[in-house]
Parts: sequence; structure tokens; C-alpha cells
Amino acid sequence: MSKPLVPVVGILIVMVGSSLAAQTGSVRRAPSQRPAVTFAESWRPANVAGDTRIIGTVVDIGQTPVAGVTVRLRNLLTGQVAEETQSSETGEYAFQVENPGTYVVEMVMLDGSILALSNAGSLARYETLQTVVMLPGRWNRAINNIVVPQNPGTFLGMSAQATMAASTVVMAMSQNVRPVDAGEPVSPIRP
Repeated sequence: MSKPLVPVVGILIVMVGSSLAAQTGSVRRAPSQRPAVTFAESWRPANVAGDTRIIGTVVDIGQTPVAGVTVRLRNLLTGQVAEETQSSETGEYAFQVENPGTYVVEMVMLDGSILALSNAGSLARYETLQTVVMLPGRWNRAINNIVVPQNPGTFLGMSAQATMAASTVVMAMSQNVRPVDAGEPVSPIRP
């Protein structure tokens, strides 16, 4: 079976003819009869209540709430700071978000430096994103700064000269402190 031929030449002539008429200005367009569309507010699904918001808590390494510190909301898509607020007495904060997107909450110092970040997350309209800003140490409210605990793990896995035991032995020898009982030898004595 062969397919019928389509008169391609006729279609090209019509297309060229309308193009020429448009160039000479002889084509008139009828005004649009559709009414303009206006929106009074954004559409809210029937089963969703509430606004688009980001809530959370600032806590230190001991899970103690950090009160009265500055937190700000950063839009990760644009890089812009959307809003800034203070944490409450229980370390909580809340932001109303106009536009859906991907956000992170930053805890900032008085000089504007970022001390800690929350988990980042994306949210759609009318959703609530729960975040936590976890400080890497204990918060000292008297000095408005964190106190990072000394990590005893820094002495482990190092050479014998840098361990706590080696440092203690060197200090004892330099102060001429002698052991009362030398104890048993660590390695067996060979004849």
C-alpha cells in the first residue's frame, strides 16, 4: 500500500503568502476577547493550614538551649539573607517565608561572623521546615562565645614523644622526680 501524497507546495505558498502579507502590513489582528486573569492571593490546598515557615532551636554541644543570640535565614538559591531574629529564652526561633526554596539558618556573632549552621532544607509553599543549630562547644553567656572542650583524642594515635604519658615522663625527669617503685619491666629481660 502506498500513502497518498500531501500537497506540500500548497502549504508553502500559504505560509509564504501570510508572511508577505505580515511584512507589508496588510494583516490586521482582532483584539483579544479573553478577560485578563488576576489573582487575589496564592492558591491554598483545602487540607493545608498554616504558613510557609522555618522553625528550630539553637543548642550547644551538651543540648543546652542557647538564648538571646542572633540567627539569620539564608536562601541558598540566591545567597541572600532573607530575615534575621534573636533566639528566645528556650533557644527557639521562627521565620515566615514568602517564597518556597532551599534555606539554612546561621548563628552569627556580633561582628557578623558565622559561628554555626543548621541543617539545610527545601520547602514548598505552606510547609514547615524543622531545623537545629548545633554549636561545636559549650555556650558561655558571660562572654558571648563558645568554649570548645579540650579533645583528649588529640594525644591518641600520635608518636610516643607527643602522648600524654611521654609529656608527663619528660616533665617528671626535668623536675628530678623519681618513682617510689619502678614496678615490673614492660619487656622481658633477655640474658
